[in-house]
Amino acid sequence: MAEDQQERTEEATQQRREDFRKRGQVAQTRELASVFVLLGTALLFWALGRFALQQVSELLTFVLGPNLVEAVRQNQVAPIVIFAVKKMALLGGPIILMLLLLSVISTVVQVGFLYNEEAMDFNLEKLNPIAGFQRIFSMRSLVEGIKSILKLVLVCSVIYVIVRQEVVLLPRLSFFTVDEILAYSGSLIIKLLGALGVFMAVIAAADYFFQRWDLEKQMRMTKQEIKEEHKSREGDPMIKARIRRIQREMAGKRMMKDVPKADVIVTNPTHIACALVYDPNTMAAPKLVAKGSGLVAEKIKAVARENGVPVMENKPLARAMFKTLKIGQTVPRELFTAVAQVLSYVYRLKKKAMR
Repeated sequence: MAEDQQERTEEATQQRREDFRKRGQVAQTRELASVFVLLGTALLFWALGRFALQQVSELLTFVLGPNLVEAVRQNQVAPIVIFAVKKMALLGGPIILMLLLLSVISTVVQVGFLYNEEAMDFNLEKLNPIAGFQRIFSMRSLVEGIKSILKLVLVCSVIYVIVRQEVVLLPRLSFFTVDEILAYSGSLIIKLLGALGVFMAVIAAADYFFQRWDLEKQMRMTKQEIKEEHKSREGDPMIKARIRRIQREMAGKRMMKDVPKADVIVTNPTHIACALVYDPNTMAAPKLVAKGSGLVAEKIKAVARENGVPVMENKPLARAMFKTLKIGQTVPRELFTAVAQVLSYVYRLKKKAMR
């Protein structure tokens, strides 16, 4: 039985999932960022191909053309360097911004906005070289290394298949102009990026489902862990029972203090006792101030007799009030007639006693 409790056979609770998420342990694949980057770059090349071609052409013409010779002769290389830096920034800026944006989007798409509190804490254990070597040479690191090698081999295979189809065109490039060579290179880059993006999307999907399966396996709980979590969330049942018992005792003591103020005690006669109070000047209807059954009923009647409160037997009314009314609740309309009869009888008795 003890062994069964140690087996992680139970699905993770919502609390455990939230704890894993707070620690940054969520199902995600790094390959999705590669997919976004590859396809996004291919789309950017396709959309800005002519603009990029123009910028590269101007850069090569200005840097490698007659301007370079003239600048070297006049010892004025700085303007050429500044021009080249501006062109490279104009070409690389959108790509760098897009890569950063797509990397963030790939994470948000998978796990949303996640703030890992533990990652911000200073932990000397992270500087422990022994623990570092254990992480490096762990089974998980070995699996990740094998996955990286397989991914590299598959990516190289895709590149080889695409480039092999283009090899026949290489001898003809000698007859192309510079603009034609750049246009061809751009189309080849788009084709490579697109094919790699689609291929990486398949890998990313497979890796994501594997990461999700592995995380679910890690989050599984034993029956004892579920019990402990339930105790920590809901409280120990024994403590809760003791609190309820104390609350009942305190409510009973408060209730007994109101019995002497009652106008009448309606009984079953032996099992149920209900105490009613009514002040026509301040109340719209009579109110139940105490009720009980068994020993509590006997105690109510005893306190009532000690304080001179009338005790009357009315089985239907006592049962109805005991079942339908809570302490402090006024009598409903359905019981007005029966309660009025009891109170009027009590008032008549009090008048006779006063004479």
